[in-house]
Amino acid sequence: SSGARLFGATAERACDFPRIARKRRGKKVGSVTSPGFSSSSSCQAKFFAAMQRTRAFTQQRIYGMGFIVIVLCIIFGIHASFVLIVWGPQLWSPGAVAVLFIYHFFFMNLLISFYQCVMTDPGIVPPNWGFYMGDETKRRRYCKMCNVWKPDRTHHCSICNRCILNMDHHCPWINNCVGFYNRKFFIQLLAYVYVSVSMVVLFTLPEIYNRIVQFTHSPSPYQSAGYCVQTGILFMAFCMAFLLICTLTNFIKFHAKLVLENYTTIENLEREDGAKSKFDIGHRRNWEQVLGANPWMWWLPFHTQASRPIGDGVRWRVHYTHVIDEDEADEEGMSQASRLLNQGSNGSTARSGR
Repeated sequence: SSGARLFGATAERACDFPRIARKRRGKKVGSVTSPGFSSSSSCQAKFFAAMQRTRAFTQQRIYGMGFIVIVLCIIFGIHASFVLIVWGPQLWSPGAVAVLFIYHFFFMNLLISFYQCVMTDPGIVPPNWGFYMGDETKRRRYCKMCNVWKPDRTHHCSICNRCILNMDHHCPWINNCVGFYNRKFFIQLLAYVYVSVSMVVLFTLPEIYNRIVQFTHSPSPYQSAGYCVQTGILFMAFCMAFLLICTLTNFIKFHAKLVLENYTTIENLEREDGAKSKFDIGHRRNWEQVLGANPWMWWLPFHTQASRPIGDGVRWRVHYTHVIDEDEADEEGMSQASRLLNQGSNGSTARSGR
């Protein structure tokens, strides 16, 4: 069917869907599920196992662990100064317990999502994908580096030296690519970092102000070297947290917009001004493709049946309008080719008659 050609379907015959009927213009516009994605228990188990796959430690991964060490030093440096210097003297007071409880909820999720970003395999092209063509006529992309057929939205990462499903970008700070299976964790990491450093800045600011007042109005703090060192460390942590807020604000807006419009960073670089992604199936469903079907589980930095991304990273849902436009383009192209063939045959007939 032409549905398989439009959606890039194929893969394993055991997971093939029945052919999908097309909606014509003027009828209800929605989204279509790409053929090839099945809800059978065997296929679901296969996709769930792929989501739990841990990224192998290659030589390149080991060399890139320096960035991980830098990130962890920054994270725990800010964390230690906030907990020990700001709230340590007030520990077990009701206000300190409440603030630290909320802060540590976000901080623990930050650490888990960071670990998941680093260790989760972003997605590899399934073995033997693309060799079963069926009646598909769409031209496929082939990676000469990996010697595999590339599904839609799959790109080759020169740093990881492999093809990544739904590749967004390669992030050196997690020493991994952001792809189909770990993009959820990357979005969560950005959110938890932003909330955590915002709390650090918000509750450290009064302590910074009090210490500045003490330094300017009383000479006694100068007699304590430990107090001066603590103040210097606290000020450095505050500046680092504030810098992260300034840096992450636009970065989070950018990635939230990409998810909302169903784009990746690579696709966004190639898009035309005002162009809409053909994979855009509505804001809610776009978020579900990344974070999962249950909004109440979007905060959870784990893949479960209720919180895993929708799909398999190989076959994608496409909006009806793009299907119709491509249908009409194909029909127009066929009619133009038919007219040219008719003109050619008529011309040859006329010449032979002379």
